[in-house]
Amino acid sequence: MAEQKIKLLVVEDNKIIRNLIRMTFIREPEIEVFEAENGADGFKLFQELHPDIVLSDIMMPGEMDGLSLCREIKASNNPCYVILVSGNGQQNDIYLGMQAGADLYKVKPIRPTELISIVKAYLD
Repeated sequence: MAEQKIKLLVVEDNKIIRNLIRMTFIREPEIEVFEAENGADGFKLFQELHPDIVLSDIMMPGEMDGLSLCREIKASNNPCYVILVSGNGQQNDIYLGMQAGADLYKVKPIRPTELISIVKAYLD
């Protein structure tokens, strides 16, 4: 019987970063990566897919940034593990991310090996 894959939803407006994240997990068959380029599309995909983990940038164009996305996910009927990633690493930025409900806040850049470790730790 095949094991169920972990669904990882990446919400990032930078296409290059999304591609790098997808490529990071290409050799990880137990992790299935889905992508959205903004918070609103990310929330729609979240509602459709019910991912296990959402990895979201904070600063994105449009009506929903990463903090708002995190709040909506945590308020939903199917909350999941949320990792916020940002170039802003000041204490107040981290505080705001955790106040929004993030399970983890990482400051960019994040090493691919660290990202794999974080997602695989979710398996345990």
